Amino acid sequence: MKIEVSHQDRSVIIALGSKLKSKPDEALAGSPIAIPDDNFLAKATREELIALLRMSVANANEAINAKCLLETKLGLIISLLDGTADVRSEQSTVADLDLFAEDPQITGRDGDKPLLESDAAGDKAGKAIKNTKKDLTGCTHVVEKIYALGEEQIRMLEDSGMLVRVLGEDVSEYYQTINVMIRFKARMVKYSLKDKATGEESIATAKSVARFLPKTKVGDLFLGDFFYKKYALHVPFNRYSQALRLDGCNISRQDLDRYHMQVYERIWKMEELLEEKARASEVLYIDEVPTVTQRSSKKKNYIWVFNTDEFAWYRYFEGRAGADPLGHFNDYSGFCMTDAYAAYPAHLHAATLCACLAHCRRRYVDYRRITGSEAAVKFPLDCFGTIYHEDGILRDKFRAGGMTEDEFLEQRNAICLPVLKDLKQWCENCALTGYGRSVPLKRAVTYTLDNWERIENTFLSAKTDLDNNRSERLVKVVKLGSKNWITHGSEEGARASALMYSLLETAKMYGLNPRDYLSYVFMKGAVCASWELGREVLEPLMPWNVTQEDLSLVTGEYQFIANNMIPIEEYAATMAEMQAEKD
Repeated sequence: MKIEVSHQDRSVIIALGSKLKSKPDEALAGSPIAIPDDNFLAKATREELIALLRMSVANANEAINAKCLLETKLGLIISLLDGTADVRSEQSTVADLDLFAEDPQITGRDGDKPLLESDAAGDKAGKAIKNTKKDLTGCTHVVEKIYALGEEQIRMLEDSGMLVRVLGEDVSEYYQTINVMIRFKARMVKYSLKDKATGEESIATAKSVARFLPKTKVGDLFLGDFFYKKYALHVPFNRYSQALRLDGCNISRQDLDRYHMQVYERIWKMEELLEEKARASEVLYIDEVPTVTQRSSKKKNYIWVFNTDEFAWYRYFEGRAGADPLGHFNDYSGFCMTDAYAAYPAHLHAATLCACLAHCRRRYVDYRRITGSEAAVKFPLDCFGTIYHEDGILRDKFRAGGMTEDEFLEQRNAICLPVLKDLKQWCENCALTGYGRSVPLKRAVTYTLDNWERIENTFLSAKTDLDNNRSERLVKVVKLGSKNWITHGSEEGARASALMYSLLETAKMYGLNPRDYLSYVFMKGAVCASWELGREVLEPLMPWNVTQEDLSLVTGEYQFIANNMIPIEEYAATMAEMQAEKD
């Protein structure tokens, strides 16, 4: 009989052994609390183990701390009988055999309460197992598995004189996940129809649920997962295809690229809805990030991002010239927070341009990093620190409803504008003294003075942040993706990528699960008869028009699949049996 035991289990068995280390043939006659050493347990027959179990029960009342020790002994001996434990005497050492049941690692500090029990295998010996309540949220499915003593184990206990009854249960909750590819087979039942009046016969077929990409190998949930991993987790087509092959799914990189473009062809008018959202906003944050496109005539192209806290709109354009991306905003009259790129004032004629204070401050930080000295830039850094600190305190109060917009603006400016005045005076004095012959300091001061009018514009509206960091965070997403797939295959592919970035990042702003949101868009858009979805179909599907309740359509599909999926082998066997019955 092959029996295996973990190191922890073996330590418990040895610790509960007799100090006298009884010989195998004398083990059954020992102390009522003694368990023979591991030499005997490794060689004992089933009958000897049962006899030992019965003897332990009979002599339990004479044992010290009998209840707890008996509980441990029974669990260990039963595991030996089950073949789930192994005691190997050759692994024992003299030090191991010198352990006693009174060891504080076994009994606890006061020697009155054992910490190790029969169900503690896998936990470190000597550590108490705390039953802590864990809050496990965010799951759409729950699986329960009950662990109980088998009928054979209960019978052995009853044969040894024990009365066995269910006392209750211990519950442990934890997360599990399965990575399985589902083959979804839609069966459309056909019906034979016969007109009772005329006797004319016809055939009717039940309609299946429409798919967003019909006549392909993928469903809407697959597409949602694919685009989420592509643009949120930055997984290139080839890696995703390789991962699918591990699950037996033969979808090539070329297939994925084709699905990518087909989806864009159907929903590209979402770009128009995003543009309308941008033009209607009072404040607009803008930034751009370089990207590479294989089939572009220019070596470096750019993805621009227009955003607020309500949307993120990514757009791809060749080169960095601002005429194309900014041309639609020539008459935009709101506030624009940008960096100092010359294209913005050249094309945003009607907008109130605001300068990013983080860009200004960064140049003084660069001076400190390059020179290793803070003395020369301590004053401007203190000014920026004061402005950010006071703005943060007041803005938190403003967002919480503790003050009106006018009150926020009045109190913020009363504190910050004098600080700005002092900062400007300091910069002008630096310019007059020649910057101390420091190129980094000259660069910082010149940048500040050149953008001073735009810095002051930042304080004209309560809705304008002090910096453009929200755009910086959004363009970082594109940078992370570029590190993985390096280039876009074509200009159309880059535009498609920009739209998917837009939908995913905007969905996050509204607290929507981006994967489920995309699946929802595909499931709702699938019912549209025309290939290119119109604005009337797409408008209700924009992230700001979708609620958590709407996404129950997706989680319901997850639930259906989870409740009905069976192993492919079992399905094939069932189909074979049905075919055999027909034959």
